Amino acid sequence: MKRYLKPVVMIMLAFSLAGCADQIQDEETQAQTLPIEESDAPLLAEGEKITIDGECEFQVDYVRISENPEHYYEAETGKTCVDFCLTYKNLADYTVNASNVMKGKLIYSGWYEYNGADRATDDSGSSLSPAHWIDMEPSDTRQIHYFFAVPKELQDSGRMVELNVSIRENDYRIIVREGEKGEIPAEKTTSTSGEVEDGQVVVTDNAKFHVEYAEFTKEVIPPSPNHSYNYYSAEDGKVYIDFCVAYTNLSSQNITGAKAILAKLDQAEAVTSVTEQSERSMFDYSNLVNVIPLCTEYIHYIFQVPEELETSSDQVTISFKIDGSNYTYSVKRK
Repeated sequence: MKRYLKPVVMIMLAFSLAGCADQIQDEETQAQTLPIEESDAPLLAEGEKITIDGECEFQVDYVRISENPEHYYEAETGKTCVDFCLTYKNLADYTVNASNVMKGKLIYSGWYEYNGADRATDDSGSSLSPAHWIDMEPSDTRQIHYFFAVPKELQDSGRMVELNVSIRENDYRIIVREGEKGEIPAEKTTSTSGEVEDGQVVVTDNAKFHVEYAEFTKEVIPPSPNHSYNYYSAEDGKVYIDFCVAYTNLSSQNITGAKAILAKLDQAEAVTSVTEQSERSMFDYSNLVNVIPLCTEYIHYIFQVPEELETSSDQVTISFKIDGSNYTYSVKRK
C-alpha cells in the first residue's frame, strides 16, 4: 500500500490582512542564474557498498524517476519526483539522527539545482517518516530516502541528471543519467517593462509570466478548492482586489514566491501575498513557498481597498516588479 507522507492540513479560516504595500517594495525581486560548480567528488554507483570504519556502512539501493514514487506523495501537475534510496548501517558507538546521515542536491543539465526532502524507515521498516523523527542506535540499519521535486520534462529529456551528496561529511557523485549539459534556451521578449495586457506572456532572462486574472471580490478562494480550504473574507465596507500571476522560474535556483513578484497598489489599505499549493486547492504565504527552476506557480497579491473603489470611475493600476523590471496592469471592472 502506498503511504502518502505529505501532510495536508486544510482548515476553514478567514484571514485578516496585514502589512503595507510600501514595505513590500523594498525587497529584491530577481532570481539568480548562476553556473553550477562541477563537483570533483568520487563517483558512487548503484549497489556499491562503502564502509567508513567506526562510522557507517552504506550502499545506494536505487535512484528512480517517477510521478508516483513508492512511499511518497504523487507529484503535482508539471512536476515529477526523483527518489534516491540508501541503506545505511550505524557503526558508531553512539546514536545518530537519520537527518544527519546525508545531505544532497540534484543537478539537472549541469545548470539547474534542486533541494530534496529526507525520509527514513521506521522500526518495522514498512513505512517512512521525516528523517529527523528517526534516531539510529548503534548497529541499527535503515533505508533513507531523498525525494526531489523536479520539472516533469526531466523525466524523459536527454539531459544529464546528477546527484551530489554528502554522507557523514564525505562527498560523492551519483550519475543518474548521462546527457546534454547547459542552460535550456527560452525565447526572450523584446519588452522588459511597461503595461501588461490580458493574455500577454512576458519572458525575461530569469522568468516567464502572464497575468492570470485580477478581480474585485468579497472573498478570495483557491481556484480548485477541496471539501475544506483556507480563504480570505473581506470586512464590512471593504473589498479585495485579487491579482494572480502565473510565474515560471527560468533561473538555475529556487526563488520564493515573495521575491519572485513584488506588487503595489496605491489605493490599497493592506496587502498580502500567497501562493497556490496542492493542485491550486489551498494557499500558503508566498515567503514560505519556493518556485523551483523550470516550474510554474500561481502567485497572488491580495489588496484590501475601500468598497466604493469597485464602482468608482478611478483608474486602478497595479504596479509590479519581476526579474528586476517594472510592469503595470490595469484592473478591469465587470
